[in-house]
This record gives sequence, structure tokens and C-alpha cells, in this order.
Amino acid sequence: MKITKRIISLFLSVLMIFGVMSVTAFADDGFSYIFTDDSQTYVYISSFDGYVPSNGYVEIPEKIDGYTVTGIAADAFKYATDLKGIIISETVTYIDSDAFSGDVDIKIKKTEEPDDSFDTNDWYEDHKQDYIISGSTLVSYKGNDEIITIPYNCSVIADSAFKNNDKIKVVYIEKELEKIGESAFEGCDSLEQVVAGNGVYSLDIGKNAFKGTPWLENYPSDLVYLGTTLIKYKGTATYVAIPNVFTAIAEEAFYAPENNGSIAFKIKVPYTVELFGDDCFYLYDSISKVYPELVVFKDSAAAEYCETEGLEYTYAALPGDADRDGKTTAADARYVLRISAKLEKPIIDADVKEVADITGDSKIAADDARLILRVAAKLDQYSADELLSMPRTDYELLFAASQALALAKAYNPSYSKFAYQEISKLDMNTNSKLYFDIFKNELTPADKAMTVTYPADSQESHDNLFDISLIDAGKLKDYTCEIDNNMYKIKLVLKDETFNGEDVDAPSFTRQMFPAETVAHFTDKVKGKYWYNDSLDYNMTYNNCTLELNVEIATSKIISMNVTMNYDFEITGRLGGIKISGSTGPATATRTDVIKYTNFRYFA
Repeated sequence: MKITKRIISLFLSVLMIFGVMSVTAFADDGFSYIFTDDSQTYVYISSFDGYVPSNGYVEIPEKIDGYTVTGIAADAFKYATDLKGIIISETVTYIDSDAFSGDVDIKIKKTEEPDDSFDTNDWYEDHKQDYIISGSTLVSYKGNDEIITIPYNCSVIADSAFKNNDKIKVVYIEKELEKIGESAFEGCDSLEQVVAGNGVYSLDIGKNAFKGTPWLENYPSDLVYLGTTLIKYKGTATYVAIPNVFTAIAEEAFYAPENNGSIAFKIKVPYTVELFGDDCFYLYDSISKVYPELVVFKDSAAAEYCETEGLEYTYAALPGDADRDGKTTAADARYVLRISAKLEKPIIDADVKEVADITGDSKIAADDARLILRVAAKLDQYSADELLSMPRTDYELLFAASQALALAKAYNPSYSKFAYQEISKLDMNTNSKLYFDIFKNELTPADKAMTVTYPADSQESHDNLFDISLIDAGKLKDYTCEIDNNMYKIKLVLKDETFNGEDVDAPSFTRQMFPAETVAHFTDKVKGKYWYNDSLDYNMTYNNCTLELNVEIATSKIISMNVTMNYDFEITGRLGGIKISGSTGPATATRTDVIKYTNFRYFA
């Protein structure tokens, strides 16, 4: 971020100048000032070239030339190298984060005191709010809350702003935030959750920003992220392909001091990453700093970063470019088709598999060849270049889904809910079907389902639905993602889970993801109300339970969502002395619950 930091600093300085009356005036004692309002009543100190007293403290006058001093602009004391601190009056309410060349002590002159003496506490102690803010920088926090929200008008969290705070458990971050400084939350040993709000994407995150926090140490993935910024890699793999959902990499994201230098490390950087923290790829120290073998895409920001920093790299092939000629063509489709049909026996290393597996299902199949051909023939809305930004792997797809669901949970959008159930695939004797027909009358068919609008929907249902933070890819049977009209069309199919009828409270990843009312409903209503005989038993299987999301790409907002729950029952025992059976064995039935969510409206 060396280049980017200079640009941001310049931009803030220009913004400061043009955000006020661009008239510079000069006063005695080395102060220059600029007006902050059309009436020319208030001024900011714009520069100082006067004498710094031997004690190192410069007093900011309450008024200059009759104008009230209310702030200190960027770079005002940039060249005051002997400055240790400043003394301000209570009229000063704004101090730009770049006003000084280094850290200075800020003391407040108490104007109400008759002897006009200086208060011995510094600016921090005298500040009346919990959040100590200078300009748009959150300098420090002096409150005791367990749950905090970074103020909306802050774009920067300063270095060590919350360091070693042992009270904070949850931090909410708003979209205005652009930077989290070095060691900003280091040592916050109660911090368990950091939530990125709507629109939090690329963040400039300094090293050790979350070091020593339970949130970082217990994070349930090797890739720790906030918004779309990769904060830390905690894994041990020798090859890491950074998912293309990330747009920024934090400072020293891959640093691991315990490395002994014997690991051959390789990192593939996606086309989507445009923001790079200082030494973001630095691995460890040997005799000198060690960096990984980097694989980047041609004309990408990553390639430019490597050139600027003097890092060695090689170019990655485009998705579908199986023959590595720099283009995705029909020849690639033919090549991949021959591989899938086992007509070719090439050396399929990880790189070849990655570009040939264009569908992202971890295998090279005819579907890959078909999609490559469509891309080559421009039959789809996306090109090979655009595929570089499309979720294709399980992690990328789950990331996109979990981001959308977490965003919805955080901001409680309104929505319309349409739900119904049905019983199908009945295979049992006539006597048993009579009971099932009675039970079916209690279910709501599609043609009679009512539309419920949140918040009329139950809070429990809302909480259950959106409580999907990091979905474990190991729990998926299948997944797909398509781009259509600026939307991700995501489909997740969970692996099957089987339970005995008595295990209604057993742990279940399916129940964690979806409302699980059906199990209790079946047990309470069917076995308890209609089938009184204790000799009845059943096994139940969650089968092909599916979550479908339409997510707006630009905002990560859910446009619509469908949940389909399939429960296959296998029933054994006797009812009224008559054995329950199907045509070839135990009686079977399938219950399906369908919930459709539409008309999402985000108010935040």
C-alpha cells in the first residue's frame, strides 16, 4: 500500500483545502489559517512556521485576527520537528489525522478557570465522548461497552486504537470505514465477533490488527476475512489459490514466524484483488525476507504490485485455457472433452485442473468442455475474463452466499414469505394411508398458502434462516453458481442426514441451516396424536435439502430465496395390531416443505 497511502494522503489534503474557503491568511506567531465558512467567522490553522518553545509545546490561540479557531488542518505542523505537544482551547473541535508529522500530546486550556491555567490531563482524559475522533480518524476509545459500532463518519481506525481493551466482545463496522491501523484491536482478549456491515468491501488493514483476539484465533476457516479483505491465512498448505471473492489483502497476511524456510510455498492471486497491504505476501525471515512463488493474471493489479515491489511472479492461465495458449477457444473445449472421456492422458497437475475445471466442481467433465465452448463462442453473458471474478469453487460460492445471508441478518430487511408442505411417495398398506390422509389435511398446500410479510413473520424463523455464517463445504452434496442480469444465482444442496425417530434433538447441520419444525411436527402429530401404539418407529432422512439464492452482485443483497426441505420417512411397527408395510418392505413417505422469500427491502 505504499503508493496508495501517498495518493490517499494527497487526496485528503486536497479535499481539506477545497472543502473550506480557499483563502489563506497569515498571522503573527507563525500561524496561517483558512476560513471554514462563507461568513468568514471560523478558521482552521493551515500551517505553522513559528518558534517552538524549549518545552516543546505550542499554544493554539482561541482567536486569530478576531476569527475563532475551530480546527487544525492536514500537514499544519508537518515541519515542526521539535514539537512535543500543543495546547488548544475548547473552541477547537477538529484536528486532522495528518496534522502532525508524528505523535504529539494534546492538552486543553480550560477557559472557564479564572487563573487561565492549563489542565494537567491530556486531550484524551478531557474528551467528553467515549470515541476519541480526530477528523475522520477514530484515535482511541475510552468507553466500557461490550458491543460497539464504529461511528459512521470514521474512515480510519488509528494504530492501537482499541489495543488491549478487555471489555469489547462484538464490533460492528460500517461501510464508510477504509482503514484499520496496525495493532488496532491487538490484545482484545474478549473480542469474539467482528461484523462487516452493508457495503464493507476493501479495507487497508495493518499488521497485527486483530492479533491475540479470540475472533482471530478461533476463526473457523484457514482464510480469515472482513468484508472482502483477506486478513490472515492460518493454514499449512504449500499451495494456496486465494478465492476470487477477495478484493484486498491485509499487511503481512501470510506472515508466519514459525516457518523454518523449508516449505516450498506458492500463492495464486485472483484478478479481483486490487488493494495490497505492505508486505502482504511476506512469509518469514531466513537470512533475509522470504516471499512465496506468486502466480498472477496478466494485466492484473497483482502483476502491477509485483512489478512495483520487485517480487518474482509467473502468469496464470485464463479459465478454460487448458492448452495454455493465452486464449479460451474451441480447441480448449475439445481438449477438455477428450480428457473427460479418458481419450487423452495428459499430465494433470493442479494448474491444469484449475483452468480446465471451469465449473468449479473439482473434476474435469463434459460439462466443463460444454461451458468452455459456450464461452469461446460468446454464447453466454460472461467472457473468460469475467469468469475471473465469478465464484466457481466451493469456497467462493459459499463465501458469496454467506456474505449475503450475514448481511441480511445484520440489517433485518423486510420480505414476503410464502410457505407450503406436501406428502408424496406414499408406499404403505391401505389402513396406514387413512392416518396419513388425516395428517395431510393439517398441512398447507401450495394453492392455499398465505403470504406473510416480515416483521409479521416470527423472529425465531428469521433468526434460524439467516444464521448461516460460514457454511462448511464438506456438508454440500452439490452446488452451482450462474451470473444472470448482474445477479449470482446460487444453488446449494446439502448432503443427506439420517436420524432415528427418537433422535429429534440430535445435532444436525441441516437443522442448523434450515427451520427444523417438521421433525417435531411429525413426531408430535403423527406418532403422538394419530398413532398411539408405542410399537411404531421410523427413520428419517434429510434428502436433497436445497437453498437457492438470487444475490445482487454489486451490493451482496438478497433479491429472492427459496428453501426446499425433503424428509424421507421409513416407518416400521404395528398399528391396531396390523403391521405397517409397503409394497416391498417398510412403509415409506416423503414430506416436502417449501419456503419462498421475495420482495426483500433493505432500509439501512
